[in-house]
Amino acid sequence: MLNYRQLHYFWVVAKTGSIVRACEQLNLTPQTISGQISLLEQTYGIELFRRVGRQLELTEAGRQALPYAEQMFQLGGELELMLRAQPNEQQILFRVGVADVVPKSIVYRLIAPTMELSEPLRITCREDKLERLLADLAIQRLDLVISDSPMPSHLDIKGYSQKLGE
Repeated sequence: MLNYRQLHYFWVVAKTGSIVRACEQLNLTPQTISGQISLLEQTYGIELFRRVGRQLELTEAGRQALPYAEQMFQLGGELELMLRAQPNEQQILFRVGVADVVPKSIVYRLIAPTMELSEPLRITCREDKLERLLADLAIQRLDLVISDSPMPSHLDIKGYSQKLGE
């Protein structure tokens, strides 16, 4: 089976023209790169490079393999760009507490616009007495409380009340 890391090292050496320049680009030692290319050559029983003095030159097999490697890593780069451009599929969790005296039809009309947002959103609604909901809001178990009355002023909770519907 083809080892893509070994093929990548071959490709970088072929593109840069030397193991030294490939080492600089890949942040690897010459022994690592030459060893991996040797393993690739041994796997297929071929030579990909030939030493000519202090230079490396592609063999016929290396010249034939290079366009395939080019195409593979070009497609890999395109795949990576496409994957990075995808929207994050993780949903945002928004926890809503609803006072038990509020009609559900009103709650639905208030939260319905959030269902058309472009970002994935998961809304959980929990019905309870206003005092319990405000306690959960205070300890950040809820993000929003919908009630038929403003937040009582005697409670020591940081919050904001907004009158709706007028």
